[in-house]
Amino acid sequence: MIKLSVLLAVAVTLAGALQATGRLGVAPEGEPAHLVAPAELRPLADKYELDEEARQRLQRAYEALEAHEAKPKPDPVETNGPIFTDWPVPQAALVITGEQVGYLEPCGCAGLENQKGGLKRRHSMVKVLRDQWKWPLVMMDAGEQVRYVGPQAEIKYRYSIESLMEIGYHAVGFGPKDLRTDLLGLVINLPPDQTPLTSASIGVLGFDPDFSKRLRVVTVGEGAQAVRVAITHVMGPQALAETAPSDDLDKLSPNEALAAVLPEIAAAKADQNVLMVYGDRSEAEAIAREHDVFDWVVAGRGSDEPPSTARRIEGSRRGGGAMLVEVGHKGMYAVVVGLYRDQAAAAEGALKPGQGWLARYQKVPLDHRWADSPEMHAKLVAYQQELATLRWEGLGLKPRRHPTNEEFAGSAVCADCHTAAWEVFEKTPHFWTTETLVALNPARHLDPECISCHAVGWEPQKYYPFASGWVSHAATPHLSGNGCENCHGPAARHAAVELGDLDVDEAEETALRQALHLEVQENEGNMPGQVLGKAVDNCLQCHDLDNSPDFDFQEYWPVVKHEGMD
Repeated sequence: MIKLSVLLAVAVTLAGALQATGRLGVAPEGEPAHLVAPAELRPLADKYELDEEARQRLQRAYEALEAHEAKPKPDPVETNGPIFTDWPVPQAALVITGEQVGYLEPCGCAGLENQKGGLKRRHSMVKVLRDQWKWPLVMMDAGEQVRYVGPQAEIKYRYSIESLMEIGYHAVGFGPKDLRTDLLGLVINLPPDQTPLTSASIGVLGFDPDFSKRLRVVTVGEGAQAVRVAITHVMGPQALAETAPSDDLDKLSPNEALAAVLPEIAAAKADQNVLMVYGDRSEAEAIAREHDVFDWVVAGRGSDEPPSTARRIEGSRRGGGAMLVEVGHKGMYAVVVGLYRDQAAAAEGALKPGQGWLARYQKVPLDHRWADSPEMHAKLVAYQQELATLRWEGLGLKPRRHPTNEEFAGSAVCADCHTAAWEVFEKTPHFWTTETLVALNPARHLDPECISCHAVGWEPQKYYPFASGWVSHAATPHLSGNGCENCHGPAARHAAVELGDLDVDEAEETALRQALHLEVQENEGNMPGQVLGKAVDNCLQCHDLDNSPDFDFQEYWPVVKHEGMD
């Protein structure tokens, strides 16, 4: 019987080892820098053709980033809790992740020390457990590496799979968005003996085993200590319904898929059987009850973060009942299950399949206690370089008309009449947001998912440019920064009228002014009990839960507060 119990530390323990301050998993060569070196600023400004004003903003952005880097950081153990307290070294440890949904790294303006996730931290966690502490790891991911479709999602999926292979994953399942990428083009170029793609539901070209496997049987440890783990994956009914038709893929329902793979599972005679379901908890539980041969069942969809413990699935019986694991969202956590042979149970006599094991469970926050992996940083650099080479056209991004059908003028034009508002704006980080991306290592201003909230004239949630929006420092220097028109709307026609370059009647002049007017309501904000008005709704297009989870409009607004004309 699998018991999620408190084990006495009868072997070498890790008591307090992960509670100490300091970064875990720092490579011998150190960590990659978050910022470029100061000496690189001028060459970068030359490379990206920054004008003199943009160079000044770059210097201010760099100084602000350096100041943030120098601030004391919160203790991740205090914030997110201790992990692996008093764990004995396991005979095997299951490392379970999923639903990365595009987050190769944490994203947003809350500061990396306040965010979780990213492949750099995940790799460092694996290196600590596997390489430093010599834990025998069995690594699996339940799928959904990407969030959107299109050329950038294709590139991101390829980098995600290559990264998981380099980290050492044994089995990687699919989500519906994964299947909207050029999966065949990817797997043809992967070494057949190294691809971790695994699913009993989804097969490439008739379940060709050179491209993916229905079942993975992983053995860790040696001799009497060896542990065999069988892993398969199915796509839940809801996710399967979301997939697009494809001539390259075979798709089976969970029941069809498991009927085909169950003989292989029986023949494997593994110590532990794991089923990954790309579906929510209820789907995963229903499938597990119907096919009661699994010890661990992973729900790859639905929960924001993993629960603090695994949960027994009512109605399942193998080994005393299958245990449900939920992976959470955006790759912010990993779940680690430590497996231990129950020597007392083994001494009592013959054991049925799944019996004779004790287990420990840990929800592992991928916070800043984990160092940044140089290997995964190199992957991120290559990814950004590929985006920069392709540019917007190569990524299939075509400028669209703004919903108002107006064009952008640039914030400096607004300054001619709104001088007091401009004086506030140029003192805030919004003024140099584009250059903030240039100062990062690697630069991210040619990544649509980044620039959309860091320059004027992009759709912030869908990552495409509006016609007359920011293109580059060389082509559209006047649209740098998260400027006036991102909140008030494109103002080229309004500015032309006010500056006397365009004659219109009084009614249109008034309408143009009114269209750009925003007024903060009494008690407007984004917290419970506050008024969710138009102004704060504009802020939330970028300061959303993904990128700015601690955003509080009523705290932020006084920093950027500005009012009308002088």
